[in-house]
Amino acid sequence: MSEYKALNVIAYEHLRKMIYASELDFDRVYSETKLAAQLSISRTPMRDALNRLAQERYIDILPNRGFTLHTPSQADIVEAFHVRMMIEGYCAGIVARHYPDAAARAAVERMEDALYRQQHLLEDDGAYSLSQFWQDDIAFHKAPMEYVNIFSLICQYERFMYVFMPHHLLREHDASEKRALALERHRSTLVEHAAITEALKSHDAERVQAAIQTHIESSMKALYVSMGD
Repeated sequence: MSEYKALNVIAYEHLRKMIYASELDFDRVYSETKLAAQLSISRTPMRDALNRLAQERYIDILPNRGFTLHTPSQADIVEAFHVRMMIEGYCAGIVARHYPDAAARAAVERMEDALYRQQHLLEDDGAYSLSQFWQDDIAFHKAPMEYVNIFSLICQYERFMYVFMPHHLLREHDASEKRALALERHRSTLVEHAAITEALKSHDAERVQAAIQTHIESSMKALYVSMGD
């Protein structure tokens, strides 16, 4: 039996996939009515989906005009850094302390699987996909949270992941520069992800938290550079 999803959830998931896949452009106003028509749904579930995306700061709603993609401010970046450090550091610390118990080991293996997929994307030029790299990045970081299995923590975490979307790093550059910038940052990401998984296996929660902090700080610096700071 297929899982039933409300129309507003379908609209939300569809729009978020479009954002992750760079199918929506910055500095462009999008029409709620046109998007609802494209999905063959009424404006009410579309409005519900847009309100949720606005609460999670993927978009900014413009009254009586539509919406635009949200560009993170410095305050957004700092806030997201602290939230990610608290949630990721806490959950990964628990995984490290419980490793190599079966469930903790399975969480680390899911992270290594995501890391392997990211490595494959960079090694296979034809397979490279910014959207897919980002999806695997989310899978990597959420594995410790799924191990701890506190729903409210995962929901809170997802609200702040938009800040670190690679699209924010690339929006001011042309196509050739986009690829070079993405590859440079993603190669660094692979090194930092590998350091996190090795720290988890060491059974050392402090080492894990230090590796996570290094990774998130590197992402912050990349965002600041892209903003011209």
